[in-house]
Amino acid sequence: MVSSQEGISGLSRKRPIFDALLSEIITEAKASPGSGAARLEGNKPTRDTAAEIRALSKIDYGKALRQCLSRAEVEELVKLGRKRVWPQLNRQPLELLTPPEFARRWAGLGVEFRTADWTWPEGMALLGVYIRKAEGVIDRPVICINTAHHPLMVGAAYDHEMGHHVTAELFDSHAEGAHFLTYTGYGDHLMDPAELAPDVMVSLGGYPQAQARKLFEAPARARGRREGGAGDPFEKATQYIANHYGLNFSAKFATEKKLQCLAALIHYTRLRQALLNEYDI
Repeated sequence: MVSSQEGISGLSRKRPIFDALLSEIITEAKASPGSGAARLEGNKPTRDTAAEIRALSKIDYGKALRQCLSRAEVEELVKLGRKRVWPQLNRQPLELLTPPEFARRWAGLGVEFRTADWTWPEGMALLGVYIRKAEGVIDRPVICINTAHHPLMVGAAYDHEMGHHVTAELFDSHAEGAHFLTYTGYGDHLMDPAELAPDVMVSLGGYPQAQARKLFEAPARARGRREGGAGDPFEKATQYIANHYGLNFSAKFATEKKLQCLAALIHYTRLRQALLNEYDI
């Protein structure tokens, strides 16, 4: 497994860092006692996540962003997020809190918080749920988070679902029913403004503007830059996330969880880079 900055750089000279990490995670899993190639290859959640990672690497995030949300709409999302929940959104990194801390800090926002530990394969597919209305079932919005995931994934799920709550009135057609956040649905979010809006808030919270500029360079120079090689912005982002939020792919935790973290990291990182490149936000 990649265990150092030098190791990451060595891999990224040949191919994008996320592709290298994906290969390393799968190779490590096959070599680990008790896992076995058959178990890995036959595990549907694992195969889904690997496919998601490869698919996300081919999407033009800039084009998808422009087609889904305008610059004015993104700026409105920032204002709304600052007013309702995160006063320093896109100014300071969002804090990574524990579930009780999230619930306590957001106690006055009119949401009921629930947690569950869904550790079986199908349960692990789910990160969180936001339910705004359910006639005869709930009398106020509910956010339920699967705490079986890596702490950073849990924190991102809280922020994403709160993003749904903040933007619910902007997307009335999505007001009814539940919004399910899964680790194989990020590509679909790029075609759905109601799902992409919370993702934008998570991306801006994880990579505030000043930090995004350091990681991804000025927009004019970043356009057209090829992924991979020394100084790859994704490599820098991986190190930033490891240092600031404790997501270290060299650490020992379940392969499925590593792949889920990698899918989320690709999505939110590429979305943040697109926000900077396309809208200078």
